[in-house]
Amino acid sequence: MNLEAIIIGSVTGFISAFFGIGGSSIDTPLLRTFLHLPPYVALGTPLPLTIVTAAIASLTYRRAHLVNYRTAVYSLIGGVPGMVTGSYLTAYLSGTFLMLFTAVVLCFIGIDFIFKNSIEKTFCKGDSCPLPSPAIIIVGIVIGVLSGILANGGGIFFVPAYVILFHMKIKEAIATSLLTVAVLSLPGSIIHYHLGHIDLAITASIGLGVIPMAYAGARLDMKTDSKTLVSLFGIFLIIFSVYFFISQLEG
Repeated sequence: MNLEAIIIGSVTGFISAFFGIGGSSIDTPLLRTFLHLPPYVALGTPLPLTIVTAAIASLTYRRAHLVNYRTAVYSLIGGVPGMVTGSYLTAYLSGTFLMLFTAVVLCFIGIDFIFKNSIEKTFCKGDSCPLPSPAIIIVGIVIGVLSGILANGGGIFFVPAYVILFHMKIKEAIATSLLTVAVLSLPGSIIHYHLGHIDLAITASIGLGVIPMAYAGARLDMKTDSKTLVSLFGIFLIIFSVYFFISQLEG
């Protein structure tokens, strides 16, 4: 077992459940930076664990009756074929491009964290707004393709989309996203493994840290409302994303 991978899994497992984002988005730059994995392997290796992380966290939210099942189902109808398409597209994209794209998305996540509270106040003024089924499916397709390319479950895209387009409150958006991500990550994992992008030994090591910490993160999130913590974490992600972007250009 790889001790560094276990530590990375512990950190990202907690973060992904606590903040409602896919651990792959953070795992990839950490694996590339500290374990120096090849770009494609750093990209795909964490994805199978997204299934476990999202499923564990989703069960916690389900007990609180926060999951919007209609939105999740139609998101998957569009998201699954989108994920399949995006996953196969990675075979035609350079490793450097994928790492730079990951850095840009990580920066976007940081910005989203800083403005998350203001976004919720702006777009969530009442009950969630049920969009027509075709609209949800289209959103699912677009996010599915992006998630396949980045080898993540799509939570980084689904949560802001649910808040802005469907006017969901943050916790409902996170809960619905986690269920969607748990299912969506399965076909993506199969394809990326077929393409040789997943190191199962590293995946297993990350998993030893992810599983207990994902549960702890989800439980703590249900009891915590720390706007300062969210903003500080967003700033950290932006700084780290800039560092990672520059390091991949130089590498």
